[in-house]
Amino acid sequence: MTDRLFEGETALVTGAGNGIGRALALGLAREGARLLLAEIDPARGAAALAAVKEAGGAAGLLQSDLSRRGAAERLIAEAVARLGRVDMLVHSASPPRREADTLMKVSDETWDAMHEVNLRSGFVLTRGLARHMIEANIRGRMLMLTSLHSGTPRNLPHYATAKAGMLMLVKELAKALGAHGIRVNALTPGAVAAGGFKPSGDLAAKIPLGRLAEADDIAAMGLAVLSERFGRYVTGADIVVDGGLALHNWFEPAVP
Repeated sequence: MTDRLFEGETALVTGAGNGIGRALALGLAREGARLLLAEIDPARGAAALAAVKEAGGAAGLLQSDLSRRGAAERLIAEAVARLGRVDMLVHSASPPRREADTLMKVSDETWDAMHEVNLRSGFVLTRGLARHMIEANIRGRMLMLTSLHSGTPRNLPHYATAKAGMLMLVKELAKALGAHGIRVNALTPGAVAAGGFKPSGDLAAKIPLGRLAEADDIAAMGLAVLSERFGRYVTGADIVVDGGLALHNWFEPAVP
């Protein structure tokens, strides 16, 4: 018997080379899971793989550009071939979010890439792996990284609509797959000091807990929800981990 949460299980993690995706991959590995790391950037992917192995984990790496049609289908086939079975999916991959890509400036190409990686690839990956899990009688778990801006406009319409679509996809999947013992949830971070994010002004002061999140703060909740020990009755949930940022009312005076 082991105390590790994912001993003997497997996971496919997209966007595993950076930020929350990397933190989740490391956490899964430390808790006993065998992994396939999918990452578009070869250097980041290699560094994440090395970190997983240094932590004593077992993992493989695949360079994958989910903005290209067919990439998600190939990733499913590769994951099943390498791991033998896939118990968990973490979909963290997303193109860079640039503050300059506002409503009147965002290009069609940027819009398409954001939706292709987040929403369409999320759908293809979850549907394909759901078929695999049902056929293999796996009580699978899926976790999608969304955003507070799935419900709050930010003048980044390509990003907000992609993340909003992912959140509804999570609910559709959870309802359809619950009878097969497959759980699907959304993990919604607040402001995270990772992935090159540079906050403006006094953002930390607007967060009730008084600081930006670290990637590990978000990953800790993701690991709990993915585990059958702590998350076995959680599905279709939008799990917000933001230090209370969403409680901020922009029209209220500062709390003394």
